[in-house]
Amino acid sequence: DSLLIPVTNGCTHSCTFCSMYRSKNFSMRKDIDGIKRDIDLAKSYGNKIRKIFLLDGNAFVVKADMLAEITRYCYNAHPNLKRVTAYAHAKDIVRKTDEDLKRIAEAGFSMVYVGVESGDDNILKFCSKGTTHEELALAAQKCHKAGIAWSGIFLLGLAGNDPELSRKHAVESGKLITKMAPPKENPVEWYVAPLTLSVTPGTPLWEKKKAGEFKECSSTEILREMRIMVEHTSNDIQNCVFRTNHASNYLNLSGVLSRDKEKLMTLIQFGIDNPRVRRPDFLRGL
Repeated sequence: DSLLIPVTNGCTHSCTFCSMYRSKNFSMRKDIDGIKRDIDLAKSYGNKIRKIFLLDGNAFVVKADMLAEITRYCYNAHPNLKRVTAYAHAKDIVRKTDEDLKRIAEAGFSMVYVGVESGDDNILKFCSKGTTHEELALAAQKCHKAGIAWSGIFLLGLAGNDPELSRKHAVESGKLITKMAPPKENPVEWYVAPLTLSVTPGTPLWEKKKAGEFKECSSTEILREMRIMVEHTSNDIQNCVFRTNHASNYLNLSGVLSRDKEKLMTLIQFGIDNPRVRRPDFLRGL
């Protein structure tokens, strides 16, 4: 019931850990009629389409008017459609005015998935993310205000196995989660999803690993990072769905911050103390 519609090709950024889009030169499709034809072609599936995801790595770079028009067309073409979503970069959210974002939301655009990676500005610079702690917090607040659901993706292990850097990565990420929380007078549901780093061939981080300049965290160190991250979130965060159900992770957890904060920390500590409950490496994937 999910349809993928190409709106851009590749990604606007080349993060040092990511191999997904390195074979593509980034470009935006300017032929909106061609995009609409793609949406129409899926009518051959009948009225099965419930979700549409706009490709590729950062479709939110597209101008607000075009995004709103594409989104409206999706709903017109597919009567049972429930949501339209895309990956987004913080800069492209911040560049759009509040009015732009509101117009995109009113067209039916539902959620952005944002590769936050870390709350530590040094780590963000190290991985060539092209954004900052404060810019990420601002992007989240702008989405909450507009009515676009926010899903922030963090990357455990990105600081490597240096204990001091790893702890700072986790602490600053917890602080950023707190800053990303919507205001109490607007308690919308939002999402935080930690993933676990896998260093893949063809990336700058792979070359650093080969040269001995980057050493990966052990599974125990990854879980310690996750626990520290949760620990350093505020105790009054509302409606933040915290999930680690991605295949890269060692534990599959789900809860709501801050309601389930202590429970989540207890479960993570159990995983630290009992390696047998962790997902084995051969079952983990990117």
